[in-house]
Amino acid sequence: MDAKDKVMSSEIKSKIVLTLKKEGKLSFKDIKDLVGISTDTLKLQLADLVADGVIKKCKGKYELTEIGEEIGELLLKRNY
Repeated sequence: MDAKDKVMSSEIKSKIVLTLKKEGKLSFKDIKDLVGISTDTLKLQLADLVADGVIKKCKGKYELTEIGEEIGELLLKRNY
């Protein structure tokens, strides 16, 4: 399963990517507040997304990679 399939098949990962697509760079706390999930769940999901190359952490904030941007566009189209 590639990164796109993992995100598209996971409601939580989809919410995280969509939130970053709409809001831009966000801190852990901002993502947690906007997505509305527990700290432990978010830690695991963010680690998976970083490992899959969908997001990256830079200066304490998370942002989408090029792959993440493409997935974000697909999610925007799917949600509208």
